[in-house]
Parts: sequence; structure tokens; C-alpha cells
Amino acid sequence: MTKPNPDKHAEGAMLTELYSRPGFMLRRAHQIAIDLFVQACLPVNITPSQYGVLYIVNTLGSLSQIGISRLIGLDRSTTALVVKLLTDRGLLTKTQSTEDARKIEIQLTNEGKKIFREAQKLAEYEMKTLLEPFTNKESEQFLHLLEKFVSYHNDTTRVSITGSSSSNN
Repeated sequence: MTKPNPDKHAEGAMLTELYSRPGFMLRRAHQIAIDLFVQACLPVNITPSQYGVLYIVNTLGSLSQIGISRLIGLDRSTTALVVKLLTDRGLLTKTQSTEDARKIEIQLTNEGKKIFREAQKLAEYEMKTLLEPFTNKESEQFLHLLEKFVSYHNDTTRVSITGSSSSNN
């Protein structure tokens, strides 16, 4: 019989301390959520950021890149990259604004609408999978607490969500 290794016990205690930190758990939960989303949306080859952009444009119509960035909480350079990828795939178009020649408006193409509808179904399935460990009541509570957390800290972050379609600058 081997003796327990005291260093292993100390190591386990240190890891427990790390693993129980809210930031660590949120980062790990984010990794899990991203992985589940990517797996669910493999048939349409859409990432969570791409889905968010498609969702915003589908829901609100023609928007500027800055407007999309503010509504989804992505920094401008990431939004530019996502919009370029979706434009290159033929899912979005960029056109000159008729109201302001300095602005470029982004719209969904017909193919973009089709892919979004498919992605929406897959994302719904992914959300159910993500919340599977919880009862219905726990899911509601979990989502409520996440919303409370995000709302509380939203304005203190480098990239906040404006939550208003009036921010289409």
C-alpha cells in the first residue's frame, strides 16, 4: 500500500481555490457554451459572434458596423472581422447609406436570411443542451442571475452593450 502524497492534497486544495473563483467558473462556462454552440451550428458553419451579428441585422434591419458593435457588445475590430467574413460568404451586403454618405449600411442577403433561420433552430437546440443540467425553475433562476450580473457590470467594461437600436452611428 502506498502512503498518500501530502503534496497532492495541498495541490488539490490550491486547485479547488482556483476552480471555485467566479471568474474562473465564468471563463470555463464560456468555453463550454462556445463549444456547444460551435458543435450545434456546424451544419451552417456559424460561430457565436457571427450568429449575434446575423441576429441583430435580421431583427433590426440595416445597421452600421458601429451600431452592430454597440448592440452586440463586440469591439469594433472584431465586429469588422465578423462582418467581413459574413460578407465574403455572401450572407451580408454593405451599401452606402442613402441618409448619410459617410455611413455604410449592412443588410442580410437572401442567403443570409436562410442561413440565419437554420442557425436559429440549431442555436435553440444548443440553448436547451446548455441548460440541461437544470430544472425549469433553476434555468429561469440561472438566466435571471446571469442577466443581473451582466446588467450590473455592463457599463464598467471596455465594451458595453447599449441595448438600443438608436445607437446606429
